[in-house]
Amino acid sequence: GHALVFIINKAYADKYKGKCVLRLDDTNPEKSSQEYVDSIEEDCQWLKLKYDEKISASTHMEQYYKYAEQLIDMKRAYVCFCAQEEVKQGREKRKRCSCLTKYNHKEEWEKMLEGKYKEEQCSLRLVGDMTSDNGVLRDPIIMRISYHPHYLQKKKYHVWPMYDFQSAIEDSLQKITHVIRSKEFELRLALHNLLKDLLKLSKEEVIEIGRFNIIGKPTQGREIKKLLDEGKAKGWDDPQLVTIMALRRRGFDPQTFWDLAKEVGLSKSETNISEEMLETLNRKRIDKKAKRYFMVENPKKIMIGDHKLKETTVPLHPEIKEHGHRIIKISNEFYVEDDIKKGKIYRFMHLFNFKDNKFVSEPYDQKLNAQLIHWLPVNKDLINVEVLMTDGTIKEGLAEPAIKEAKVDDVIQFERKFFARLVKKEKEKLYFVYTHK
Repeated sequence: GHALVFIINKAYADKYKGKCVLRLDDTNPEKSSQEYVDSIEEDCQWLKLKYDEKISASTHMEQYYKYAEQLIDMKRAYVCFCAQEEVKQGREKRKRCSCLTKYNHKEEWEKMLEGKYKEEQCSLRLVGDMTSDNGVLRDPIIMRISYHPHYLQKKKYHVWPMYDFQSAIEDSLQKITHVIRSKEFELRLALHNLLKDLLKLSKEEVIEIGRFNIIGKPTQGREIKKLLDEGKAKGWDDPQLVTIMALRRRGFDPQTFWDLAKEVGLSKSETNISEEMLETLNRKRIDKKAKRYFMVENPKKIMIGDHKLKETTVPLHPEIKEHGHRIIKISNEFYVEDDIKKGKIYRFMHLFNFKDNKFVSEPYDQKLNAQLIHWLPVNKDLINVEVLMTDGTIKEGLAEPAIKEAKVDDVIQFERKFFARLVKKEKEKLYFVYTHK
């Protein structure tokens, strides 16, 4: 979802010859980390998403302090010593906290900055509108205490801005003119605008669009984090997930996400994307690039003893001649994965038709109504393959020798089965991750 919104921002900036800014909202020291920053930059690079400027909000802490003090001087912010539950109840009951009239807030603010208070002992709140039907405006917390070391600022700061305060100021600092973001921030816009009015900051044109969901898959960060913490996913690139990292690992083409962004556009309603839609868009991108190879799962030997063929030439792609072909040497023994039934005609793809383990004919003949099945010749050069599937299971089988020519990161198609990305090569075995059908 974040990637799609950023692609839309970038496409919008390009269309109107503007600049696109990557802003890292990293002012929550408990949740910000270098790992996330590296991951975002890596995703952007892979998606060919070029931004004009990168900003880390945590580098502007002094400016947030300056604006916080300005609000205190204007009597529009106060230091509140209530516990979180008290703050929550007061906001629900639309009752303003008595802290507003109890303390010298400039002095208490300075004590906060000097480190004289513990975490959750106090916070800085905006004097908002306690009668508002929009709960966001009811004296929200705008600064809080956290002694957790920050990945970038280390222990330099311990009073941190909340997202709404930081974001409202940051937009103006960077002279942002247009913001395209998820509709879940819709109620927060009133607070952002109130802060900008009080601090005489510029306002932007805000375009809010519906959230993107992949049907049946967790797409919110907290949901994915829960799966990771519970050991149900083995990393942000686990093929069970639909993160950019996971889809990249599976072999999706980066251009697919630009196609998807154009497809869903600037709709305000929530967009539920099926995996099938995502796979269909990606199939258009990879189908003609991916070379075809034979693979047989759970191989069983059969004998076809009366054919005269010694080898067969098979194209690496049915339509793209430039991909070339491979020559498969054959004997009388074959591996199959299907149960061969007596009296039924079968066809080995690109080879011949047979019935009851006897050769029938070589050309494809529609009148035979033969069942097309996978096959491999029995020989010592066949390659063991392993495919990690999206449900975490492993498929194993044998593949033809020509597959050794594939390079790591190549997306290939196991003929009439599925696409897969090669992730590791060993002398006797190749390892793949499932892409899609």
